Amino acid sequence: MDFNKIINDYENNIKVLSYIIKEGKVPVVLTAVHTVPQQKEDKIKYNEPYTAAICQYVGNTINSYYMIKAIDNGIDSNSTTIDDFKELLNHKIQKNNIKLLIDIHGAALERDFDVEFGTLKNMTIDINTQNTLRDCFNNNGISNIKYNEPFCGGGITKHIYENNDIDIIQIEINKRFRDCNDLDKCKSICDSLIDFIKIYSNYN
Repeated sequence: MDFNKIINDYENNIKVLSYIIKEGKVPVVLTAVHTVPQQKEDKIKYNEPYTAAICQYVGNTINSYYMIKAIDNGIDSNSTTIDDFKELLNHKIQKNNIKLLIDIHGAALERDFDVEFGTLKNMTIDINTQNTLRDCFNNNGISNIKYNEPFCGGGITKHIYENNDIDIIQIEINKRFRDCNDLDKCKSICDSLIDFIKIYSNYN
C-alpha cells in the first residue's frame, strides 16, 4: 500500500472518531489536538490538516503511543486551561514511563520556516537531542528550521513540563508539507520523525 493512500486513510479517521488513542512499546507519545475546526467565541479556528495523520503514520510505523483529539468540545487543548485531554495525557505518560512527548501542530503557509521547534526557550529538551532532530530533518531535505520563534510551546508543553521529568518538543509544520496535492513533502516529515525516534529510543 502506498504512502498517499495510508496517510489519507489516517486523515479521514478524524471524521468518525472523537479521540484516537494508541498504546505502544516505544516510550514516545505523539499528540495532535487541532485536527477539526473549533468554535472560538464568534469565530472559527480552522483545523490543521494532516497533523492527526502524521501522528498515526509515525506512531504505527514505530509502535509508539499517540493521542489525537478529533472533536470540538469548546476547549482548545493547547491553551493553558486544564482539560480532559491534558489530564489523560499526563496519566498515560506517568503510567507508561514515557520518555518523550512530540506535540504536532500545523503552521500557515506564509510562515518563514519548514518546521519550528518549540521547547519553552530550550527548557524542555537538551541541545544534543534537539540537534539530532534537526539532523534528521536535514537528512530528508528539510532545512529551514526555526527555534522558539514565534511558537515556543503551548499549553500541552507547559502542563506536561510542570508535571513530569521528560523530554518535550512542540513541532510546527508548515502547510506546504501538509498539502494533499504534494504528499511527498508530508512523507519527508514522517520519515524525519521516524528516523529521530529510532535514534532517540536507542539512547533513552
